[in-house]
Parts: sequence; structure tokens; C-alpha cells
Amino acid sequence: MSKTGLVLEGGGLRGVFTSGVIDCFLDKDISFDYVIGVSAGSCNAFEFVGKQRGYVRSCMIQKNPMNSFFGVPQMVGSHKLVDLDKVFNDYAEKYGFDYENFVRSDQEWEMVVSNVETGKPEYMNTHDVEKAKLIGIASCSMPGLTPIVEIDGKKYLDGGICDSIPLERALEKGCDKLVIVLTRKKGNFSRINEAGKQFFKRIYSDYPNFVEALLNRNDLYKSQVEKAEQLEAQGKAIIIRPTLQEVGRLESDEDELLMSYYHGYTKAKEYIERIRNL
Repeated sequence: MSKTGLVLEGGGLRGVFTSGVIDCFLDKDISFDYVIGVSAGSCNAFEFVGKQRGYVRSCMIQKNPMNSFFGVPQMVGSHKLVDLDKVFNDYAEKYGFDYENFVRSDQEWEMVVSNVETGKPEYMNTHDVEKAKLIGIASCSMPGLTPIVEIDGKKYLDGGICDSIPLERALEKGCDKLVIVLTRKKGNFSRINEAGKQFFKRIYSDYPNFVEALLNRNDLYKSQVEKAEQLEAQGKAIIIRPTLQEVGRLESDEDELLMSYYHGYTKAKEYIERIRNL
């Protein structure tokens, strides 16, 4: 019997595209046997598993920059350029996210975190609310912008550093049919410039394995996209990704974010029948 998996890439505010996809899936009652999210994809995994339609859209699109979880205006209150505590605590209360419902779900799920000391990805789940929040924060914590997160005495940051598109993990978990939601257009890749390399080498000088993962991330990402496209060509995967210009990693323009959200919703609708027939 086929086992289906949903793989959710991150990308900061590019994840608003994925939130449109997830809202469409919830509206159309689409389900999967296994869900894995990384970085901003973890936020979308929270929404999908918890069946909280519109939650990520509400978090990411703030009319008042003072209420945002990132940027200079909100630093007056948070004293942080990126405040992930607001995402997983304040917003949860404001928008009524039911963590108890999330951790009680019988949905099989995992979220990716990067172990700062080993430079390797780890895959976590839990039935404990507070630990679930920590896993989400760790998975989304951007190097250089947010502090290291400790879970069970180990140090973690953004899962996307060590496993940006965790499709191999989904295959290891027994999935033979995948829906992979990417947040970049086909052929779009980024590179760390020399200044960025020196910056990361300096601030993470105590964690050489993590620095190596950071510097090799772009090559890993390209190979993962190639693998996803191979699986798609073999009929083993469906890739949903933007065809319009994606928003920036820390995009704040409300209109641009809304456009990306609706683009995700519309793209997902195009694949509903194919997904039902996986």
C-alpha cells in the first residue's frame, strides 16, 4: 500500500506561498500519511497538522509593522531583529492556535533542526506542547539573526542549513509518493557571498561542523532540487512551487505577501486531483 508524504521547504517569508498551498489543502480535505517541515515549512506543518486554517498567513502578513515578528519597528518592544517567541507564543494566543490539538493529532509528523555542534540534521517530534514550541523555534532560527536554541541539552539552529528539502527523510520513513512544496521558482538559487562566509566563520567559530554545513548548503540544495525533479519525472512526486517572482526572505510589503499567498493557493488547486490520485 502506498504511503504519501508532504515535504515543506522553508525560506523565511517565502513560506507565505506555502501557507496558501496548505490552506487550499485544508479547504479540499487533502491528507497525507507523513508530514515533514523545515524552517518556515515547520510553521506550515504546525498549521496543517493542527488543522488551523489561515494561521501562518495571519502570522506572516501584519498590517502594522509594530506587530510583526521581525524588522526594525518591532524592535522597540522585542529588542530582537527576528522574534520567534512572538510567532510560537504571542501569535498562538492572538490567533487561537490550539497546541493541545496539535500534539494530540494522530498525524505522523517531523520537523528538521540543525545540530550546531555536529553540523548534521535531526528530525524531531513530540507530544509535549512546550517542547513542540521549542522544536518549531529551533527549526526556524536563522543563523546570524536569532540565538541558538537548546533542546535536551543540545544546541540547534535553522533546519534548512543541514537539510533544506528533507525528501530523503520522507523516503526513509517509507513514503513512496511525495508532494514537495518549494518556495523558489524553478532554476532560482542563492549563494553566500564572501562577506557572508567570513561573517558566519567569525560568529560560529566555535562550531566548525556547522560552518562547513553553512558553506556547503547551496550545493546540497541544488542536489536536492535535482532529486525532487527526478522523482517527479518518475511519477513518484508532485512539485508545487512559484511560477511568479517569489518574495524576499524578510519581505514586509503586505501586497507582495498577499500576492504570494494567493499564488500558492491557486497553484495548489491545479494539483488537487493529481494529489487525490497519488
